[in-house]
Amino acid sequence: MGGGALEIHKPKLWHGWREFLKEYGIIVLGVLTALAAEQLAENVRWTQKLAETRAQLRIELSGDAGSGLGWLASGPCIDNQLEALNESVWAARRTGVFSPPPRAYGPSLFEFKSDAWLNARSLQVSDHFSPEETSDFSAAYFFASELKDDLLQLRQVAAALAPLARPLDHVTPAEADAFVSRIGQARELQSRMHLAAMLMIKDAERLGAPPRMQAVQRDTAEMRAERGGCVSDPSKIQEVLRRPNLDLDATFQALNLAKPPIQD
Repeated sequence: MGGGALEIHKPKLWHGWREFLKEYGIIVLGVLTALAAEQLAENVRWTQKLAETRAQLRIELSGDAGSGLGWLASGPCIDNQLEALNESVWAARRTGVFSPPPRAYGPSLFEFKSDAWLNARSLQVSDHFSPEETSDFSAAYFFASELKDDLLQLRQVAAALAPLARPLDHVTPAEADAFVSRIGQARELQSRMHLAAMLMIKDAERLGAPPRMQAVQRDTAEMRAERGGCVSDPSKIQEVLRRPNLDLDATFQALNLAKPPIQD
């Protein structure tokens, strides 16, 4: 093959332990540098991911807090409607004739979301939060989920009470008792929602996710045009909820809301 001899590359032999340790140190340093760079890049990615997730959670919670504030603003109206309905049903139990109150009972529809929190949990992003932060978000979203579930149940009960929107003749005591039972269910659900909304708003504000007051004021103005002066001012509700050391009974009284029934 030509005239030259084929040269075969042979690995360079180390000449003593000093040269071996030098080569080993270079390899180890290179590996450690690569690992450190990879870890740094991973830390940067997680820092960005956590910041994005917190922002999404605060946006979602702010919307939930706004819905909770709207619910509390409408609370005196639906509490009064339910009480008037209850009195009319008891009168019908005695007379057999039901005369509906001037305004039909109907809780407003509000939206409570928890998609961002469910995503953070399913993708294990929340595992990188501090224990305190995880606990705070869990508490706020617990109340948001409670509000969503209770509102669904309340609207189902309201649908069962829909016949009471018109006069009824020949109401039997058994029929009246059935309506009274449903009214009791509605009263309990409303009171539970009042309490959950208060606690959720407090938790959301502590997490830097207060309700967007401009949107709440706009929605409240529309409710007031429909329901009248029983709709509370959301700014005053927020002021009450921010008072330090305000106990539960005083809070319900200050917001003109029906308290949850006492369980023995």
